[in-house]
Amino acid sequence: MIKYSLVMRGKPGNPELPKRAFASAQSIKKMSLEEVAKYIKQHGCAYSVGDFLAIANMLAQATADLLKSGYRVELDELGEFYVTLDCEGAESMEAFHPNEHIKELRVHWTPSDAFKNLRQGATFEETLDRRTERKLLQAERKGESTLELGK
Repeated sequence: MIKYSLVMRGKPGNPELPKRAFASAQSIKKMSLEEVAKYIKQHGCAYSVGDFLAIANMLAQATADLLKSGYRVELDELGEFYVTLDCEGAESMEAFHPNEHIKELRVHWTPSDAFKNLRQGATFEETLDRRTERKLLQAERKGESTLELGK
């Protein structure tokens, strides 16, 4: 189940347009690699959690090394990973120096078909946004019976 909260947003660059309601996904929690490994093990994987963690870590390191070596990396059901450059322009080709003008390598991901149809079969449930949820929890811990939600 995908939990979401509603937020009112304007259109960037056009503040005169009225704000509209948009859904914003709310995660339940962040799952660590070990938690994912345990999840996979509980769902019938023959490998141990330790085996899975070792393989996943080796895959991550190999992928990073291959990307830095100029390769695009296709990981079947995970999709394809590739590098783009965050770069400042130079006045001329002769004035371009990669160590000076290339600011960052960015890793991009093109999802496989397994990820492209996530909407199909997903269900949704409205929930509180993180700020309101945090205020509610703090009030509950203090034993308060009322909650001020104003910004």
